[in-house]
Amino acid sequence: MALTAYCKKCDREVPAGDMCPRCGTRLGKTSAHAVWCLERTPVRDWMCWNAVMRVLLPAGLAVLLLVLLLEGLSGGIAAVEAMLASGLLPVLAMLLGTAILLVGLFLLLQGRELADYTIDNRGVHETVYLPDPTPLKLLARLRSPALLREADTSGSVTVLRLSRKDLAWRDVARIQLWPESCRVLVYAPSRWLRVAVTCTPFTWDDTMALIRNKLGRKKKVLLPPSLVVAAPPARRAARSQVRIVPEVEEAIEQLRMEEAPAFPEPEADAPPVLPDDFADETSREQGGAP
Repeated sequence: MALTAYCKKCDREVPAGDMCPRCGTRLGKTSAHAVWCLERTPVRDWMCWNAVMRVLLPAGLAVLLLVLLLEGLSGGIAAVEAMLASGLLPVLAMLLGTAILLVGLFLLLQGRELADYTIDNRGVHETVYLPDPTPLKLLARLRSPALLREADTSGSVTVLRLSRKDLAWRDVARIQLWPESCRVLVYAPSRWLRVAVTCTPFTWDDTMALIRNKLGRKKKVLLPPSLVVAAPPARRAARSQVRIVPEVEEAIEQLRMEEAPAFPEPEADAPPVLPDDFADETSREQGGAP
């Protein structure tokens, strides 16, 4: 398992979890990270060839187009056709083949190197070290032999740090997976490869879990389907229904009945109240009788 955490109290790496197994200190939610180191040989690593070819091939194509453009401006279409017929393309193919052989020779002279990978809450980090550095290995990497002064000689093996790449999660635009070779290609922007993370079979699942946790819900990042976290379905807010106890409901009904207006009952000996029209008609009839 490559998933570990850093305990500030113990000042060391411990297995990932909620509590430190050594001192019992509570670990933060963002303290978990994956760390591993592997050895690679540049001449056998496809990503090293890819890094060179992404510069060499566009440069060769740009030179060819520039030569044809200048020839076309000076002599017209006929001059361009004559140059192509004179064997320009075979010469360029030979030059390209020679350049590829030289690249292979330089990669062979570079020797083996160590790649240290870290994936944490901040982003992806890659550090490359050169064990047993020599001036020839540095020249093959187009580095100055003066860097030998910075080599760490405290251990049994002399180690020189060559480079370090740090890519924050907010800058990641695209993730591409090569499961057959345990590679994670991180792009920023979406067309430019920034870091090629080479995992091991033991660190692959932990790396996928960390990437899914950080980028799985971001819609702006291009992710393979295995890293996308599905959004939870929207839930309607349920209306709160208060359950009334039967005794309380009976008391409320009794209060309603007591608050209802009471109409006065008519007295038994009181004469009935007649309407005004009926009283006038009765008085007229009584007044006109003999």
